[in-house]
Amino acid sequence: MPTSLVTGGAGFLGSHLCDHLLGKGHRVICVDNLETGSLNNIAHVKSDDFAFVMLDITEHYEVDEPVDFVYHLASPASPIDYARLPLHTLKVGAYGTHNTLGLAKKNRARFLIASTSEVYGDPEVHPQPETYWGNVNPIGPRGVYDEAKRYAEALTMAYLRQQGVNTCIARIFNSVLADEQLLYDDGRELRRESAEEVAMRMSAFERRASYVPRGGVAIAGSEAKEYELSGVRVPAFEPDGSMVAAPATALVAHPTEQRCFQVSTQYGRSIKVTGDHSVFVQGDDGEPEAKPVVDLELGERIAVARRIDVPERDRPAVSVLDAWLAAGEDAWDLNLEVEGLGALAWEKRRELFGVLVSERRNAGANWRSGAWTKLIRMRETDRVPVPLARRLVDALPTDALAGQRAPGRTSQLPASIAITDDLLWVLGLWVAEGCTHESGKNAFVSIACEEEVLDRAEEIIRADLGLHVARSKPEPGKRPGSLFVHSRLFLRVMDYLGFDENRKRIPGWVLGLPLARLKWFIEGYREGDGVHSGKKLEEGVRHEFSTVYDDLKDDLIVAFARFGLAPSVGGYESGFKGKRCLFWRLTLPSVSPWSPLAWDAGVEQKLQARTTKDLVWAPVKKIEEIEATPLVYDFSVPGLENFWAGTGVLARNTYGPRMRPHDGRAIPTFLRQALADKPVTVFGDGSQTRSFCFVADLIRGLVGLAESEVHEPVNIGNPNEMTLLEMAETVVEMTGSRSEVVFEALPIDDPKIRQPDITRARDLLGWEPEIDLREGLKQTIEDATAKLAKPA
Repeated sequence: MPTSLVTGGAGFLGSHLCDHLLGKGHRVICVDNLETGSLNNIAHVKSDDFAFVMLDITEHYEVDEPVDFVYHLASPASPIDYARLPLHTLKVGAYGTHNTLGLAKKNRARFLIASTSEVYGDPEVHPQPETYWGNVNPIGPRGVYDEAKRYAEALTMAYLRQQGVNTCIARIFNSVLADEQLLYDDGRELRRESAEEVAMRMSAFERRASYVPRGGVAIAGSEAKEYELSGVRVPAFEPDGSMVAAPATALVAHPTEQRCFQVSTQYGRSIKVTGDHSVFVQGDDGEPEAKPVVDLELGERIAVARRIDVPERDRPAVSVLDAWLAAGEDAWDLNLEVEGLGALAWEKRRELFGVLVSERRNAGANWRSGAWTKLIRMRETDRVPVPLARRLVDALPTDALAGQRAPGRTSQLPASIAITDDLLWVLGLWVAEGCTHESGKNAFVSIACEEEVLDRAEEIIRADLGLHVARSKPEPGKRPGSLFVHSRLFLRVMDYLGFDENRKRIPGWVLGLPLARLKWFIEGYREGDGVHSGKKLEEGVRHEFSTVYDDLKDDLIVAFARFGLAPSVGGYESGFKGKRCLFWRLTLPSVSPWSPLAWDAGVEQKLQARTTKDLVWAPVKKIEEIEATPLVYDFSVPGLENFWAGTGVLARNTYGPRMRPHDGRAIPTFLRQALADKPVTVFGDGSQTRSFCFVADLIRGLVGLAESEVHEPVNIGNPNEMTLLEMAETVVEMTGSRSEVVFEALPIDDPKIRQPDITRARDLLGWEPEIDLREGLKQTIEDATAKLAKPA
C-alpha cells in the first residue's frame, strides 16, 4: 500500500484528492492548518488508512512513517484569501514548499506541486504552452499569489537539479438502499433482485474500496466495498430519453449518514434512495434533469421507464439431467432410455460391471449377482443409469427419455425438453393460477382455471412432455376445475427453471427472451389472471393483470416495459369468506393492438401523461423518510450514470465539489448570487476568458502526472475557454434564477485571456478533460444549493 501525503488536504481540491487516493488503495496523510480548509470537507472519511494532521507547513515538520508520494497543494487560492493573507500566501509558497520538499527528499518520495496558470500573469500568447514565460506584474494586488507560485516552481526545479529529488509541476487552470430492487443483465440472463442480493451474487469480485460516485471522486468509508463487473448491462437512458442497455463497470456499496426516502409516484412506481441521490425531473426544455431527492417536492414529475432495452437471449431447451443434478439429486437415481442403449451397455458389460462394483451400487452377500442382474435389465429395457450412460455415448439422441429410478413403471420426460411457445404459455398460466406440492412420495404440479383453458394446457403437457394429466371437475360457486401432473422429476425441472418452492416470479431468462417468445408467457398469464372473459374481453381495450405477490407485480412491470408499455399499478382489497385479501392490479388502458400475441410487431399505448422518448413523467405523490440500511449501493454506468431502480424509476448518484460559496472565485460567487436571486456581478465588461476544468478531471490529471516520470511543468486544464459573461449567464440559466447580470469595475488587475495549451499533457500523460462544462456546473450547482441551505 503506497503512502501519500497531501498538504492542504482539507481544502477544496485537496479533499477530493484524498478521496481519490484512498479509492486507489493508498494510505493518506492529510496535512492542513484549516486557515482556508475545512474539516467538513473530510468529515465523511472514516478509513483506517486516513490520518489528519493539523499543522502549519511554514514551520519545519516531519511525519513518523515512510512516504511514497507528496502532493503539495497547500496555499490560499482565491482572491479574497490572498488579499486577506498576503504574507502567509508568500510564506506557504516559500517556506512551506521548502519544508515539504525536504520531507520528500528525506523519504525519497515523488513530489508534485500544484502550481497555477497565474504564473503566466496576463499572457500575450494564447493558448499558453508550458514553455511560455508569462507577462507578470510582481507588485500588483494579486502578485503575492502569482510570485509565491513562481518561486515555488523555481525551488522545485532547484531541488530536482541539485538535490536529485523526484519532482513534477502541475500548472492548474480553474478548476439506492440495500433492500431496493435493481434490474441488470449479468451476461447470462436478466435479473431483478435487491442491491444486497446483487452484492452477494458478485461477492467473488469484492474488494475493499472507497465509495467512488460518478465523476471518479471517492468518498472513503472503512466499510465500503466495490464489486468489479464484467459483461453486466443495466437499463439506462441517453440524454434524449432513449433507453439503452448500458455497460455497468462496478457496483459500489458504502455506508451513509444521509437521510433516506421512499418516493412514490403516479402509476404506482417507487424508489428507495438516500437524499443525495438524484432522480430525474423534467426540465424547462422537456429534457431530463437530475435533482437530489432531498430537494424533491410533491407534484414534481420524475422519469419512469416506459420501455427498456436489454440483451435478448432465447432458451430453446432445458436439460432434465442438469435440472436433476442442480437439485442435488443422485445421478444413479436417474435413468436414460433410448433405443439401442441397452445393447451397447451389454457390449461393454465387463467395464460397466467394474463400475457398479467399485461404486458399491449393490449391497449384501449377492452383490456380484445383483450387478449382473442390473446389466441384464439394462439390456432388456434400454434404461441405463446416467453415470453409465455417460460412458457409453458422448451425446444423447434427441428422442432420449429420462426417468426416475423407482420400483415399477415411472413417468418419463424427454431428456432434453424443448421450450416451445406452447410450453411458455403453460408456464405463464402456472404462474397465474398454479402451484406445486411435494410431501414424501407425493409430488405434483397443479393448475386451477376455466375448463377450456385447462383443456389446452392438458393437450400441451401430454404432447410436449409426454406426461399423464389428471383432472378434477369444477364445483360451481366454490372452486374451478384443476389439472394435476404427478411427477417428482417434472418438479425438479420447474425448480431449475426458476419456479422453485412455489415461487411466483417471472424468471430472468423469461424476461430476457426475444419479444416474439416473451409474448406467449404473458398471454398464458393473461388467460389465467388477466382479462379473459366478459365485457372487458369483448371490448378489447383495457388489460388488467392481478396478483397478490409483490415480486410478481414488479416482474410484470419489467415484462411490459420490454414492449414499451407502462402499466398503472394499484393496491386493492377484496373479501373472501369473511377474510380480507390484499392484491395488486396492473392496468394497461388504451393498448393497440389489444392481444399480447401481436405486441412483438409493435404496440401503442395512449397515456394521460407527458413523455420523452422512452420516459414517462410521473407526478410524485408521496415522499416518506425511512430508515437507512447499513450499506447503500450504486451502479457505476460510465457516460450515462443512471439506472433502473425500484419499480422503474431512473436513479442517478450525485456529489458536490465542495467549493466555498464565499471564496471570491467566479463560479462559487456566481452560484451564490444566482441561487439567492441577487444580481450576478461580473467585473469589467465580462470579456475576460477562462477555461474551467471539472475537479474530477483535474484530480485524474494530478495523479497521472505524479505517477509518471515527467519532471517539467505540465498544464492541467480545459482548452475550451469561455468568457466570464458567458459563464455568469450560463449559471443564471441553469439555476433557474431571476437574477440579472450586472457589471462593476475591476477591483484588481485581472488577466484578459487564460487558456491552457494541453499538448504536453496529452502527449506525455494521455490526459485531457472528459466532463463538459454544463455537466460539471450542474453538479456544482447541486452542491452549492445544499451548502447554502445549511446554517454556517
